[in-house]
Amino acid sequence: MRAFFAVIVVLALATTARTEQKACEPRDEYVRYCASCHGDRADGNGPVAGALNPRPPALTSLHKKFGNPLSTDLVVFLVGTTMPRAHGTSAMPVWGRVFGKYSSDPAVGDLILWRIVDHLDCIQTDE
Repeated sequence: MRAFFAVIVVLALATTARTEQKACEPRDEYVRYCASCHGDRADGNGPVAGALNPRPPALTSLHKKFGNPLSTDLVVFLVGTTMPRAHGTSAMPVWGRVFGKYSSDPAVGDLILWRIVDHLDCIQTDE
């Protein structure tokens, strides 16, 4: 019963976080997991981008591919657990495995992932 209650609380927090971030915040998870490759401004120019082949893409026009607001298709792409090598090569981490190990509660990994998606949704420039 406690596990069920914990999942409900985490899902409620996730919903609250998704509806309250009108100023492209929070971005902590994006900075922690994405900015080293994709850049602080999601322009594809992170500090390690030059060492990667292929270079990481800018993430500011994802609405064209994944809809507006960003859809669960982006989440499936980032998680990458339903298809082999979701990103084509090992250059892009398959984040579902990383976030799945983040906590004994899978809802925590889901919350991190949705916070990243929410931040990306907020910074889109293709409107």
